[in-house]
Amino acid sequence: EEEGFWEATWYSRGDKTFQIAQTSKGTAGFLICTELWFTEHARSYARQGIDFLLVPRAGVLASVDKWLAGGSNAAVMSGAFCLSSNRTGYNNGVEFGGLGWIIDPDGNVLGKTSPQQPFVTCEIDLSLAHAAKSTYPRYVLE
Repeated sequence: EEEGFWEATWYSRGDKTFQIAQTSKGTAGFLICTELWFTEHARSYARQGIDFLLVPRAGVLASVDKWLAGGSNAAVMSGAFCLSSNRTGYNNGVEFGGLGWIIDPDGNVLGKTSPQQPFVTCEIDLSLAHAAKSTYPRYVLE
């Protein structure tokens, strides 16, 4: 719990199983906000063979560069495309960052949102995510 961010009050802790979701386009794993910083979850998803790592967030403007670096790391660790959205605007004196991204399995930023471009899309080749699972550091199990 932090001032303005009352997750422990608003939500109940899940069972800590990070299961994948099957979509019509591929398999997806979810890391909700702060879960991004725990690389063991991204590694677990790599072992499950995900194509997409989806990371909705509510991060503050002052930390957007740090979150983008975390997103690149999670993409590399999971061997998946990391897609994120972030809250924008003000609430209780907090200015949210609004930065969303698309990052490839090697940590390269393919697209970012901004106030001038609040929505971004790009073509994704899922074979890159499939191939990434057999490359370093994803193949290192322990």
